[in-house]
Amino acid sequence: MLGLEEKYAYAVGRVRAVEARLLDRATIERMIDAPDVHSAFKVLEEAGYAHVESPAKERLSIDEILDEEELKLLRFIKETSPDERLAEFITLRHDYHNLKVMIKAEIYNVSPKGAISRLGSLDTEAVSKALDGDALALPREFTLAIENAKAVHSLRPSPEVIDIMIDKEMHEALLKRAQAIGIPFLTEQVRREIDFLNLSIFLRARKMKRDKWLVDHAFVSGGNVDPGKFSQAYEDESPESLTDILSGTGYEFIARRGLKLLEEGKSLSEIERFFEGAQTGSIRQARYVPLGPEPLIGYILAKQQELQIARLVIAGKAAGVSRDSMRERLRDTYV
Repeated sequence: MLGLEEKYAYAVGRVRAVEARLLDRATIERMIDAPDVHSAFKVLEEAGYAHVESPAKERLSIDEILDEEELKLLRFIKETSPDERLAEFITLRHDYHNLKVMIKAEIYNVSPKGAISRLGSLDTEAVSKALDGDALALPREFTLAIENAKAVHSLRPSPEVIDIMIDKEMHEALLKRAQAIGIPFLTEQVRREIDFLNLSIFLRARKMKRDKWLVDHAFVSGGNVDPGKFSQAYEDESPESLTDILSGTGYEFIARRGLKLLEEGKSLSEIERFFEGAQTGSIRQARYVPLGPEPLIGYILAKQQELQIARLVIAGKAAGVSRDSMRERLRDTYV
């Protein structure tokens, strides 16, 4: 029987051929410095995005072209990975996004049109049936997520509560998927993402003086730090309580920096950049593994980060966000 290294030998070969095409910092800087949205997107086209004929391109929105790039990633995974669940891992975020959109559309009587991701695997009609109480319309994990979100929303009616509960369900589902796939590198990346999310929830809730009930419902299980410890530290309110629970985790510096920014009344965007930079550094290490699933996982995560950066810059250009503000928000790149 082949081990993990041998199973992913073909995938590693394919990754080596495409990872050099990932956007580097110089390309991102050119996008930021572009005078408008279309000029910024032209930089992406030069980097290999939107390989469609010109007449078709004019009929596609920029969002659709970026979606096409993510669909290319999904096709790449299906062609190269010996485990089809890796593609499901990618579409899971879109499925939970669509749950979030459709729950809020139903409760607040607004149209979900334009907000639905076409990259999810769930049929929107099935989601509608599940929202109407059909427990068999969707896999149990999704109907349970709907039930939990609605239950908490009934106690604290707010669109934000829907976002909080579905994001929580999504991250816990991502961890279960990663554990089932059985690649330690992937599982650890999800655990680190959960840790950062919980730390971010803690700091932002402290900044906005949110009550403990809402914060406790927001904390996600499955990270390297027990969410119960975050809850205890939040209740304690002393600055040392947060750094104490993070002792020995490697997150102490970022916690101290976040608390200092809060004390000074400054934005927490620096904290997000710091952690995302650490995540990128961790993902980048996968490039140096000669054989195994790590190079493929690293490429997948790096490509997802690239697409997030591209969307952020394009959206910033469309909204008239300053170049300095965009640079403030951007993470490091994989290449």
